[in-house]
Amino acid sequence: MSDENDGYDAVREQYPAILTTAQVAELLDLNVRTVLNMAGDGRLPASRLEGSRKFHFSRDQIIDTLKANVVVPSAPATKNATKG
Repeated sequence: MSDENDGYDAVREQYPAILTTAQVAELLDLNVRTVLNMAGDGRLPASRLEGSRKFHFSRDQIIDTLKANVVVPSAPATKNATKG
């Protein structure tokens, strides 16, 4: 379940609950082909009706995916103080 106080209110207001591939591409600033590939291999949660080639995306699942894949910067590399 999505947390309504997570900072994604603007996304929830701008996009409907069920998104098209084009809407997901716009939301994530990706190419439509990239979204299709990511849905096809499971990197993005999507549904597809039997016999259909069209993906449907839950807006809240896309938001949850973004929140689950936050990049945490690694610590900067330190130089070795001793030289051999």
